[in-house]
Amino acid sequence: MLTVIAIAMLVRVGAEPPQGVDALAARAGQSGAAGAAEGRAESVDPRRELLDFAFDAASAIPRDPHERDRARVQEIVASTFIAIGEPVRAAACALQIPNWRRGSVYGDLAIDCARKGLVDSANTYARYALEAVADGRDGVQDWQRDRVRVKAAQANAWLGEAAKAAMLERGVGEPEMGKVATVEASKSDGSDFDARFDAARAAVDTLNFDLTVNALDSVVELAAKSRGDEPRWTRLVDLVGKTRGRIPRDLELKAYLRLADVRIAQESKDAARALIATATGLRDGARWTPDAALPLSAEIARRLHAIGDAEAARAEIESALSSFNAEIAAVSDVFRAEAMRPAAEALAAMGSAERAREVFAALIEEGARNPNARPRAEDLALTAASLARAGIVPDEAMWARLREIRSGLVAPW
Repeated sequence: MLTVIAIAMLVRVGAEPPQGVDALAARAGQSGAAGAAEGRAESVDPRRELLDFAFDAASAIPRDPHERDRARVQEIVASTFIAIGEPVRAAACALQIPNWRRGSVYGDLAIDCARKGLVDSANTYARYALEAVADGRDGVQDWQRDRVRVKAAQANAWLGEAAKAAMLERGVGEPEMGKVATVEASKSDGSDFDARFDAARAAVDTLNFDLTVNALDSVVELAAKSRGDEPRWTRLVDLVGKTRGRIPRDLELKAYLRLADVRIAQESKDAARALIATATGLRDGARWTPDAALPLSAEIARRLHAIGDAEAARAEIESALSSFNAEIAAVSDVFRAEAMRPAAEALAAMGSAERAREVFAALIEEGARNPNARPRAEDLALTAASLARAGIVPDEAMWARLREIRSGLVAPW
């Protein structure tokens, strides 16, 4: 688990932010982490306990020769800490990630702080993110540097520092182009809709995959600014439709579901229902492998539940689980838990905690089947993080099984 020393060093009162940690968040977390360091009893958030466990499982993977896989999973766990409001823990994770993904975590923390208006902390994190991928750093590839630079740029955009954001974004590759524009669209009051829509349309018209995918993020943000403006909505939905055949069908499907999320937030359930129906049609109009079909059905079920169609949502996800289980032998054991986690999370979001726990218990076993410890460690870490996101607290039997799998993470890797 996260070392007590690593956490305790992050919460020293009045200390400069070591290795980029958010000093304000560190002070807020002082009583918990410092109390643990001194051996005092504390009330532990079950999600934090799960993520500490997840990071420990990820860190069990040997750096040599699995550093890339190890760091990738560590980054996912760190990002989940940010998502549940535990930036101190995320920063402690970053301290233990050796490669460019440390900078990626700091970039996420910079964005998180910037969105909260914590200017000094955001700038500190952004600085450390850039230092982690600075020119001359061994092994850092251009695309990795670009990803981190754009996260720092996004933080600057959230702070309203457009010139800094533009400077950092200059020269990045196509996979990162347009991501700062998405932040700017999110911050916009909607008065510049036409200009931003034209930019998104131009990106789609390039037929470039990366530019199109990033433009869809801007489309969703523009939709959030278009409440009550149906002509704008028509233009946005039509633009998503133009991506058909240009990007994988699952990405188009997810774009419609994200627009449905906006409609739900705007209390336009009938419009959301139509978008969900379009997404469902895309799902039904293609053949999917079992491990690809289940996560898509889970996402559709979540939205059906969100618009009040609880019965249809439950039927959707149970049918998908039944189909998956019937064909599970055709799915490699390294992909089974990955496919099942979204279904378990969806059930939890739908208020079916006990059923979610059953699916989690099943996927824990599927993730433990591979004879090599590295994929078992990855699945164990990612499942613990998934439990935390879902808000599902393991019972004693599940915790015992998780710890048993952890103790079995030994060679061969």
